[in-house]
Amino acid sequence: MIRLIAVAIFSLLIVNVESTPCTFVTNGQQITYGVRGNTIHFRVVLTGIPPTGSGWTAIGFGNSMFSGLDVIVVRVLNGRVIVTDEFVRGFQSPVPDRQNNVQVYGLRYENGVVVASFSRSVFSNEQMDANLSGCSPWKFSVGLNRMSPQGHLFHHSQTPVHRVVCINQCTV
Repeated sequence: MIRLIAVAIFSLLIVNVESTPCTFVTNGQQITYGVRGNTIHFRVVLTGIPPTGSGWTAIGFGNSMFSGLDVIVVRVLNGRVIVTDEFVRGFQSPVPDRQNNVQVYGLRYENGVVVASFSRSVFSNEQMDANLSGCSPWKFSVGLNRMSPQGHLFHHSQTPVHRVVCINQCTV
């Protein structure tokens, strides 16, 4: 009986360890992400945004801007939150993908807090989208960066944080 209880408790511990999302946190910004099936789910939270604040943050997938990055951009523009699937190469503004592979579930901007929940497939048939299976380099933009009144991105104010993400270790 004691052995059966010990096995049950150990099994619950393994399940809890295996179903843990990953998180990137820095100065008023939290990005939580994890895979379920073939879909990666994201939740971006930005705090301390002034009522008339505008700007952008992003998650990039790939080695560098020079070789090209698949990016998901979160914009705060005129009181709205917008999430887009884009591609950037070099020091230019990113361009929207021909096919938007990001599914938005919820967007909120109130009391200085921005929350965006969205997902994208681990795999994609689009040429500019990165395959996110296994371990791959990700770039996290820090904070809300400047952009034009039309929503065109200016260069990030801080170097994005580079992480190698093994998505199968981040589950939801």
